[in-house]
Amino acid sequence: MELSRRASLGALLALTAGSAAAAAKPGGAWSKVRATAQKVVADRLTPGLQVCVRRRGAVVFSEGFGKANLEWGKPMTPTTICRIGSVSKQFTAAAVLLLVQDGKLSLDDKLSRFFPDFPNAERLTLRRMLSHTAGLGNYTATTPPDLVWQESRADRSSAEMLELMRPSSAKLVFEPGTNYRYSNNGFVLLGLVIEKAADRPYREILQTRLFGPLGLSRTSADSAAEVVPNRASGYSNDAAAPSGFNNASFVSMTYPGGAGAIRSTCEDLCAWHAALLGGKLLQPAMLTEMLTPAMLNDGSLPMQQNRKGERAAVRYGFGISVNPIDGHRAVAHGGNIHGFASNLETLPDDGVTIAMIINADGGSKPPAAFMAAPGDIQKALRTAGLAA
Repeated sequence: MELSRRASLGALLALTAGSAAAAAKPGGAWSKVRATAQKVVADRLTPGLQVCVRRRGAVVFSEGFGKANLEWGKPMTPTTICRIGSVSKQFTAAAVLLLVQDGKLSLDDKLSRFFPDFPNAERLTLRRMLSHTAGLGNYTATTPPDLVWQESRADRSSAEMLELMRPSSAKLVFEPGTNYRYSNNGFVLLGLVIEKAADRPYREILQTRLFGPLGLSRTSADSAAEVVPNRASGYSNDAAAPSGFNNASFVSMTYPGGAGAIRSTCEDLCAWHAALLGGKLLQPAMLTEMLTPAMLNDGSLPMQQNRKGERAAVRYGFGISVNPIDGHRAVAHGGNIHGFASNLETLPDDGVTIAMIINADGGSKPPAAFMAAPGDIQKALRTAGLAA
């Protein structure tokens, strides 16, 4: 969920569950990972971070660095629970596909089947919403940033979230199927569709159909009111603060909903990709749908300007990117929400998975400066993971 102006932290990799006790041998590439992570904490880019790396079914690295909470000095570990922002989208997508398997939904259902009075509902299909090709915008970008922070504080019912998104959905950015635009609206709406089709709360569906059966004991749709043992605190960078950080602005988890309301750990995220990509959740046809790049109406891939300012093809399935990384086939997504940033990636052909979460959102730092140091950790992790 991109509630702040920060982009996701860059690419990392993932594949099955691990134990915090499992750690890489000292020396070599892992020494560089540790040194880079420790420097990121020492330089006050984040109070803490956690990473888990798996290669071909075995945990090869699982460690935490820095602090999960600055006020109490509690250390960050690989099992400390953090918010994961937009990495949540792939869980929402998987829940939709489970309901398709159940015969309760069709990917070509129009939103009007569930919410007939919603703007443009007759023109929006679940398939297009899942791949950000529906032409929907972002409710988080319709008001000035300061007001977005205030709007995000209030708890809202599903009906109230539906009303909140009406103004930003009244006019489509483009005709469905003619372009790509990342849209939180689409995934909040998909979370509401899940509730409507299953006649149960989104949180309950994810728990009973995904988290419970797959053994993801530290993963849940989050609630700010809930007392969660071993939960990390989230922070915003502020060079003027004595610690270098302020407590992140409060956000109600009803606000990101199906677009970014999940909490988890790096180890659970690795276990999630192991189950999902290993065929333990979805039928083969459904998994193929999820991981197939969405095409536009004319049969072409969407094009978008990348970080280098170049026009590049967008390969995005349902709630997850399938763009190659450094020449490797990849399944990936990043996330950012008040106080946290995360990344989860798997390189299927290499059998390598990396999950990483930090408990900072960049705050007043320029985005490029905020992302540079985690990018260094990413490179070190990738090198070590591929060589393990």
